[in-house]
Amino acid sequence: MKLLLIGLDGVRIDVALPTALALHEGFDRPDGPADPRFAAEPRPADPPQMPAPGDAPAAPTLARLLKGGAVLPVWMTPPTDSGPGWASLLTGTTHEQNNVWWNEFVGHRLARTPDLLSQVFFADPSARTFAASTWDALVAAGSAGPVIHQRVDQQLGGQHQLMAATDFSRGCASADVQVRTRAAWVLNHEGPDAAFVYFEGADEAGHAHGAASSQYRAAITAVDEHVRYLVKAVSERYEQLGEEWLIAVVTDHGHKPEGGHGEDEEDVRRSFLLLHRVGPDGSQAWTRQRAAGVPALHSEDVAPLLLELIGVTRGSWDAGHEVGVQRDIPSVGPTRDLTHEW
Repeated sequence: MKLLLIGLDGVRIDVALPTALALHEGFDRPDGPADPRFAAEPRPADPPQMPAPGDAPAAPTLARLLKGGAVLPVWMTPPTDSGPGWASLLTGTTHEQNNVWWNEFVGHRLARTPDLLSQVFFADPSARTFAASTWDALVAAGSAGPVIHQRVDQQLGGQHQLMAATDFSRGCASADVQVRTRAAWVLNHEGPDAAFVYFEGADEAGHAHGAASSQYRAAITAVDEHVRYLVKAVSERYEQLGEEWLIAVVTDHGHKPEGGHGEDEEDVRRSFLLLHRVGPDGSQAWTRQRAAGVPALHSEDVAPLLLELIGVTRGSWDAGHEVGVQRDIPSVGPTRDLTHEW
């Protein structure tokens, strides 16, 4: 089964897909306290009020995916900025392991925490992978990251394709369209074994107008339409070629009613993992059976779960020592034990 992971930055599920909240008790509250270092500042005395859900869903494509699939709650670990969020979601590691704490990526350890596309490749070096992103930090070599490994040898042969948006003439709105166009073509005509596609328009609107605004809801509807293009692309491959796909949709954080994120508010930490299998009869039952009983996830649980669902297992090495640790010998000179004199 092939994997299409779609990242929607800054999407509140209670705006995009409010009916999902009743499908898992894990959406109610985090399963543990947040790090006090990232406690939220006091909110405005009179914050904007979130609008009541309308009759028409803000994200009809996500609603259709959910109708034929399953959803799991994901609780992000503060700080709830995009850099730490996507580094954790895409690599399956904690902030402490990848050392990404802010969007500047200073001192990151991403070279030692491979993304899930690279983990697919390491499991089978013939695998073809693709990533497209509005935010260059996820894919571009010259960025502060990137989170997705470059794997230059595979890029030279077209086995690993990376695309960062360049058209910001209308901000993230035009950049998202550029990403959608490229990703839909590659998914439909080339069908990589694993793909990640990221859209940023909702996050831009959340910062500019707040989650309680009509502009934020409209931006969610726009990125939802981008999702429809990608789902249609892989659905046609199943229809014509019989390829089975696991579609997964995830976000890195929500937004405050007044806009912004980064701290530990529940409506900012609450994320989701939407799963939908494109395949033969019984795909809906397959998805829901595997989601049944899964508790609320943390951000670092998402990548390992997706890899497990598509059948990817990590290799192992019984090295007899702690792998990857750099340790210098003390400056005391040799022991003069002739066993070690060569």
